[in-house]
Amino acid sequence: MSLSPDVSEGTCNDGYCVYIEPRFWGGRGISFVTRPQIIEKAALEAMREHYQQEIVDTIASEAFEESQIPGKGVGLIATRFLPKGELLVSEPPSLMVHLDMRDDMPKERRLQMQREGVNSLPASTKWEALGLMGHWGGDQVEDILDTNSFTVTLYKALDHHALFTQTARLNHDCRPNCMYTFNPRTLTQNVYTIQDVHPGEELTISYIDPSVTFKERQEMIQFWGFNCSCSACTLPAEAILASDERVRLINQYTSSLENWSAENNATPEMAKKLIELYKEEKLFCIIADGYKLAAYAYNAVRDRYNALRMANFAINYGLQSWRYMGGKMIDALQLLTSPEDHWTWGQRYTHAQS
Repeated sequence: MSLSPDVSEGTCNDGYCVYIEPRFWGGRGISFVTRPQIIEKAALEAMREHYQQEIVDTIASEAFEESQIPGKGVGLIATRFLPKGELLVSEPPSLMVHLDMRDDMPKERRLQMQREGVNSLPASTKWEALGLMGHWGGDQVEDILDTNSFTVTLYKALDHHALFTQTARLNHDCRPNCMYTFNPRTLTQNVYTIQDVHPGEELTISYIDPSVTFKERQEMIQFWGFNCSCSACTLPAEAILASDERVRLINQYTSSLENWSAENNATPEMAKKLIELYKEEKLFCIIADGYKLAAYAYNAVRDRYNALRMANFAINYGLQSWRYMGGKMIDALQLLTSPEDHWTWGQRYTHAQS
């Protein structure tokens, strides 16, 4: 395998190797503990493109500050008004570790390779990574990864842990005001606001799928070792039941709108109600999916105007929440460009006219 001149190979065991590129992202550096074929097929191009990139300010440092949050520890607080769609952080991971290593090699060998990956980083990046808090104890790097890493797609779906030292500073909220997306083509994770944020408000992301009930959210969040105390999880019991019912309806309407069988009775009215439910639940982090389904529903009955409206909203929110130029974005753009040529055009027209 032909590596970039600045990519060095470290320890190799059981089909995995440590790779270090110290000049990546203007000298920030990046380490991988992964399979050689993944470096060759998925990561080298991005590293070649960015390894000499000048050091740039990729954090909107004037937009927020660290502060102690009651019951949460340190968090990020907005210091000025942040409109929806503002880019707050754009950063590469300091370390990426293949998930299959946990099954493919002895634990101590894996831990040693993870430590090598972190210790081989440029000093400032290394100490930034090691400065993150762990929760579970034991091996320091493993604890930091388990507590702070994100699962991302590099070569195949959700195949790597990735440690983003700035994004990791954002606390969890089941109804967050920020959203993050990872672009494997540039090895960059971006964090955007998904609703207007006012000075003094905490910036948050969701660590879990938020479109589940209160009980399910509480069970899922235990993986991170804390109990969620966000506004959605501290509602009175009656309000929690009402929220759970809205979540149930969101999932029910979504399932129906995604069903294109002839006997299905999904309508634009159902799609309109779906959007209302998303807004009532403040699920702006995933509302792009609802707008996309609404665009489909209107297009399926040849309501061109409303199909274009909904597609525009889907793209507007999808810019913050969908993978860069992934299938969802491409499909929504195709509908926006030419509704009549989109695969949904008229699919439910006969039923709608009967």
